[in-house]
Amino acid sequence: MNNMKKYLRYIAVFILLSIFAFAHAATIRGVVTDAETKEPMAGVNIILKGTYYGAATSMDGSFTVTGMGEGTYDMMVSMIGYKQHLYGGIELKEGDNIRMDIALETTVLALGEDVIVVGEKPLIDAASTSSSVTVSSNDLMGKIVESVADIVGQQAGVSTSNNEIHIRGGRVDESQFIVDGLSIKDPLTGETSSLYVNPNAIEELEIITGGFNAEYGQAMSGIIDVKLKEGAAKPEGSFRYKTDQIFGASGFSSDNIEFTLGGPIIKGNSKLLPGYLSYFLSGYLFLSDSYLPGSEQLYPYRDWMNIFTTRQENNLSTMAKLSWNLKQKYKFSISYNQSARVNQGYFTSGSYPYAFQEILDNYPTNTQESKVVNAQWTHTINSKLFYTVNTGYFFTSFHKAVQNKHWTEYEEVLDIDPNEYLTINEFGNVVVYTGDEFWDHGDAPYWYDYWSKNYTLSTAFTYHPSTKHKMKAGFEHRFTEMQIVDIYKPWLGSGLGESFDYYNVKPSDGSFYLQDKITFEGMIANIGLRYDYWFIGKEVTEAMMNPDILTITEAGRQRYFDETSNLFGARFKGHVSPRLGISHPVTDNDVLYFNYGHFSQLPTYNYVYAKLNTLSDNPYSLIGNPNLDPKTTVAYEIGLKHKFSAASAIEFKAYYKDMFDYETAQTITSFNPLLGNYSLMMYLNMDYARSYGLEFMFRQTAGRFFSGDASFTYSVTTGKSSSPDDNVLVEAGMIPEKPLTENYLSWDEPFRLIGNLRFHMYEDDISPWINNWSLNAHIEAQSGRRYTESVVQDTIVTADGTRWYIGTSRSDNPYGEIADPYITVDLKFTKNFYYKSLTYGFYIDMQNVFNYKVPRRINPFTGQPYDPGEIISYSYYGGRNPNEDPSRYYSPRQIMLGLFLRF
Repeated sequence: MNNMKKYLRYIAVFILLSIFAFAHAATIRGVVTDAETKEPMAGVNIILKGTYYGAATSMDGSFTVTGMGEGTYDMMVSMIGYKQHLYGGIELKEGDNIRMDIALETTVLALGEDVIVVGEKPLIDAASTSSSVTVSSNDLMGKIVESVADIVGQQAGVSTSNNEIHIRGGRVDESQFIVDGLSIKDPLTGETSSLYVNPNAIEELEIITGGFNAEYGQAMSGIIDVKLKEGAAKPEGSFRYKTDQIFGASGFSSDNIEFTLGGPIIKGNSKLLPGYLSYFLSGYLFLSDSYLPGSEQLYPYRDWMNIFTTRQENNLSTMAKLSWNLKQKYKFSISYNQSARVNQGYFTSGSYPYAFQEILDNYPTNTQESKVVNAQWTHTINSKLFYTVNTGYFFTSFHKAVQNKHWTEYEEVLDIDPNEYLTINEFGNVVVYTGDEFWDHGDAPYWYDYWSKNYTLSTAFTYHPSTKHKMKAGFEHRFTEMQIVDIYKPWLGSGLGESFDYYNVKPSDGSFYLQDKITFEGMIANIGLRYDYWFIGKEVTEAMMNPDILTITEAGRQRYFDETSNLFGARFKGHVSPRLGISHPVTDNDVLYFNYGHFSQLPTYNYVYAKLNTLSDNPYSLIGNPNLDPKTTVAYEIGLKHKFSAASAIEFKAYYKDMFDYETAQTITSFNPLLGNYSLMMYLNMDYARSYGLEFMFRQTAGRFFSGDASFTYSVTTGKSSSPDDNVLVEAGMIPEKPLTENYLSWDEPFRLIGNLRFHMYEDDISPWINNWSLNAHIEAQSGRRYTESVVQDTIVTADGTRWYIGTSRSDNPYGEIADPYITVDLKFTKNFYYKSLTYGFYIDMQNVFNYKVPRRINPFTGQPYDPGEIISYSYYGGRNPNEDPSRYYSPRQIMLGLFLRF
């Protein structure tokens, strides 16, 4: 009896506490009706995203959600057959009792594909299980960027080295670039920047750096997903021009012109064509002489490119898109993108040809061209099911030649000036030294021509059987044809140079995937499985069966047939990748998420097909390996999102990645009855790396005058080698032996702090001359470059008093040291004026405002940048002095003035 009384007292106390708690809890109540009929709707789901709170409407359409504590909430209202409404930034205090009556509009789109955001867009997405950032067209207007690569480079977890993008420690080719559902990735190099996309033509850009779903493939580190703009319901357009030639010494003779134009063609009442037809056009032209020396004239491979090739760096991009919405259930779009670049390569790659400084007119002109045609069809079968079909053509080419010559016209490059005579003894014996390591005559020894044609067909089905499931399944197949002619020192050898390669191959690849987004009460799970396959091509199989090709060993032939599968006579390989992501609300304002996955991609094709049918005279020729396996990353990530209010939130995440089956050059030996024993260098799947790090992000959305965000990244990336070709350099004596242990990779960046501050003045009661302006500041503080230290053993003082170092490289600890950190600041000031529907004004872009000298290379003896007067290695005596190299630093300050108008 006493125990019973005790339990009753506990129950009574619990009930009283619950009543007290709910008495102070906030409540949201209201009625949901059909926007057209005004009738109440039963069974509508009301969920406060990222929490356990929710309700369903009763027969009279009413709902009550209660029990919430003080905080800021995002409320999702959904019903099959109706547009979802997302109410962002609902602020509740203790005891609040607010009413929200909601009218839902019908839609023929599947559930979740048509969302109306009411109020502020939520700062954190409780349903997301990956690390991603979405940048809208409005966000891009205030950023100081020229390309998609610039936008990606400003994100947490991304590092830039020699203008290459590395996402969470991955190699440069580990990202996937998608434009309107079509993959734009060079199959030869893995490069994702071969097609230039004008930022003004982007409607939305999503950057995923970890935990991407099974629908994304052929990437191990990141996804860059671009959605291009479409024509709006009324005509709109923009024009921008900016130049740096107004500010004197800060200018590099840079000019930039951009335009966009779009609008309706048919508004739905035409007798010729049903539905709504719109267009969108975009153009971009950038010309610059940059800050580095250049040649007198460039020679593009295509004659039509002479029209815009007037500077050292010349970029042109155009885009046209037609969109047709037919009866809301059907949508068809087709787009054409083309971009062209003409330069000498070193403005973007960072490999300035210092040795050719005296004869830059005899250094090759690079011509890069890309074309994309993409057609997309979307059909909504009912409110639960829709599908898309994409057909695309992607062409890319790259040509490199001196003055557009044929390789048979090349003249041997010579270093003959000056002549130095040195007396070596008392008898007057003289040694003659010819040259100073700067080329004086002839042509640079490079001739290269490459093109690839890629045809893609993909389809995806999205099915919503209920509000708890969003299932997606898809298929993609790509056929590729590519051809390469690569010649080095064409004046040597048997007419094709000291080293040469030629091949034309037709591989194909594709994938299947299935994923499900499951919404439980208080938890969301993304589960997926992906299968990627690769048909190596009949040209390779024929080569494997040809015993006269000495670049393929007998053991290699046997392994090829043992480790590939056969389908209708074609050899292929496949790889399965599981994906899992979970998002779980911890409190009303906190979300914990976790993801795990296998991410793979095909071997980069230049490591597969190189020199399979040719054997050059060059002793260090690298042979491709058609039996390479896909490289793979196994990644884990855990993150926590916390929302302080509707306007501020933080996110903390930690990740770990194992990357293996990287390609690396290795020496192999074989025997041939005619040649006896011989050795080759071939790419094998023998390298690996690992990366781990912490990322912290803070966001403050627009207040009256101020908004901003900041991110901090700490990361470590180690592995066996920073380049697949390290062993070739070892064989050539250009670098010491590779260490057996794991070491830091060259692009490892231990910390990076990024801040974006935005000030704006848009007030109704202030004069327009001092109103309607904004100032954006982008600040980056980051670790210095990694370098391999050299230890001083002696110092030599020459006759002119110059001191030189003699020492040895710490080859047992490559890239073990870090140079001094640095800070750069970019600013953008924009002033707007308004006249009816026209917005016009001016802006000033200031990059590297404080003119900080960011080093491109580090003196391994001192850990400091190269500069006149710095002590350097004695190995440079009498030759090219790195202290005088004009490319020893990245670009200095640049200020550009721009004019714009929008309507």
